[in-house]
Amino acid sequence: MDTEFVFNALSNLRRQGVRTFLTLIGVIIGVAAIVSLLSMGEGLNIAVEKQFEMFGSNMIFIYPGNLTGVAPGGLSGTSKITAADLRQIEAISGIDKVAEVYMTQTWVEYGGQKKNLMIMAADAEDASVFYDSGMLKIDEGRELQTNDPSGVMIGASVKNNVFDEIVDLRKTLTIGGMDYKVVGTLKQEQTVPGDQSNQNDVIFMSTDGLRRIVSDPSPLYIIALANTPENTALAAEEVEDYFIEKYGKRSVTVLSSEKILDMINQVYGIITLFLVGIAGISIVVGGIGIANAMIAAVIERTKEIGLLKALGASNSMIASMFMLEAGFIGLIGGIIGLISGYGLSSIVAISGTAAGFAIEAAITPEITLGAMAFSLIVGMGAGYFPALRAANLDPVDALRYE
Repeated sequence: MDTEFVFNALSNLRRQGVRTFLTLIGVIIGVAAIVSLLSMGEGLNIAVEKQFEMFGSNMIFIYPGNLTGVAPGGLSGTSKITAADLRQIEAISGIDKVAEVYMTQTWVEYGGQKKNLMIMAADAEDASVFYDSGMLKIDEGRELQTNDPSGVMIGASVKNNVFDEIVDLRKTLTIGGMDYKVVGTLKQEQTVPGDQSNQNDVIFMSTDGLRRIVSDPSPLYIIALANTPENTALAAEEVEDYFIEKYGKRSVTVLSSEKILDMINQVYGIITLFLVGIAGISIVVGGIGIANAMIAAVIERTKEIGLLKALGASNSMIASMFMLEAGFIGLIGGIIGLISGYGLSSIVAISGTAAGFAIEAAITPEITLGAMAFSLIVGMGAGYFPALRAANLDPVDALRYE
């Protein structure tokens, strides 16, 4: 293409000044919205993957009954894992450690205040599963020990934020009407937005300690650690086969950490796609704005078009000129929108990180190139019919146009 057409197109856009600027705004908003949402969606996926990498890829979660019906405080469904089942799980080749996890919610009193908090419990001798997997990281104090039913470990938020007074080591909490001494505090951890099970807001105690306030607790789920990441999938299948053979299908839900990660990424992907679809309305509006601006430009430059045709310009040359102008509007709007979108997602990521969420803005070549190509295509597509109209003008009628 002749460089003269390129400079001429840019000159025409500068000459139209305010109209070009207002047309650009629609494209910028649309591209910025799409880029920021895609960037945040990809960033959430990366954050979730990092969280699971911290925990390791050798974890297996066993939920009695139907997973969708499980609620904090007990199991749903008719199946119940017995002590014999636990021994069978431990005997499966590839399984290294097994722990029952209990959860309930109750009132906790400290410093004259009363808060409803989540309680998490496991047998003290099995708690190494949590330390080995990285789910619990000691900040100060010690781990729970056997024959220690009145000791608790508290999350960072429980220590620093829940009560007006900081809950230090060796302080006493009244939980469910019973007194417990803080023997350890857990490190502050970043959490994925929407995660309701983060350890910052949890009080962790032994199963013996939980029985002081809940007479007959039922485990919410079971954690099993495979001896190697490579054995995780096979061990999970063997666990599931055992329960199907003993209790029937859907008696338990067995999920490996990799499978849970896939499920979470699928959910985030669907949500991101939905939000991008909504944001796409903005780019459609921007495209309509480009088409409107180009139609107005064709009408204003009718005599110019007639003169160019009289001097020998072909229909394709006239069409290319207007298509180029529309493409430049889309491309320039796309570049500014791309920068704005990444800037917006970075601000959200920084704010989220400051608030303790594991979130980041992902700047990827795919998003960058996709946004540029998309905005260019939208611009040229919106300018197609106005360019076609300009190309089909009769030169004599165009020269006579007032």
